[in-house]
Amino acid sequence: MKCSVERLIEALIGVELAQQRKAAEKKATQERKASYVVTVSRGYGSQGHHIAQVLADRLGVRCCDREILEGVAAQADVDNELVKRLEENLENSSNSPWGAFFRNRPFPRERYLHHLVKVVLNISQKGGVIVGRGANLILGPGKAFHIRIVGSLESCAQRVAKRKKIDLEAARERIKTKDRQRADYLKQLYGIDINDCRYYDLVINIDRFDVDSALELILYSMQLAGYDLPKELRKAV
Repeated sequence: MKCSVERLIEALIGVELAQQRKAAEKKATQERKASYVVTVSRGYGSQGHHIAQVLADRLGVRCCDREILEGVAAQADVDNELVKRLEENLENSSNSPWGAFFRNRPFPRERYLHHLVKVVLNISQKGGVIVGRGANLILGPGKAFHIRIVGSLESCAQRVAKRKKIDLEAARERIKTKDRQRADYLKQLYGIDINDCRYYDLVINIDRFDVDSALELILYSMQLAGYDLPKELRKAV
């Protein structure tokens, strides 16, 4: 029969081994999450941002949109609103948005892109769902899973009209303006057509899927692409 000292030692060993296993599992989970890097390009009114947030919640990582804008502003030491205006008017880069942005100092778009690349790369090292800003082009193939969410003008207009409490015609014009700005942004910075499917791993027409179905489709595609998704993430996959 074992003495109390032996039982105590065995108990202490058991506790230590359990703590080591718990720490190893926690580290493995953190490493797995850090590998979840997804970029989401979306048409205005396509629910792309909502899908990105739901995906980030399921993966247990950050959904980064405004954080990118804030990161660029912080690195450039300028106001967030100026970066927002700059991004919305990139095609007019020789005009007022850029002038306000660089505070009378030379600030070519190459410097803006330099700050943007640093912010996106920093996010990608920790894992996250990155919305917009051509992050798929910064990270390139193999370094993230790249998604584009699109929808017909009419279906997107109905969602925008309801959300913004405007009529359908106003919603259509708003969509055309926003989509043109996003397309111009990629064209000016990267020389790329935003609708060129070669730069995405998966393009989803949201007219055919609800948000939950789109999420399961994304997770299934990530699994096929080689991502390590534990069972709790693959509910319906």
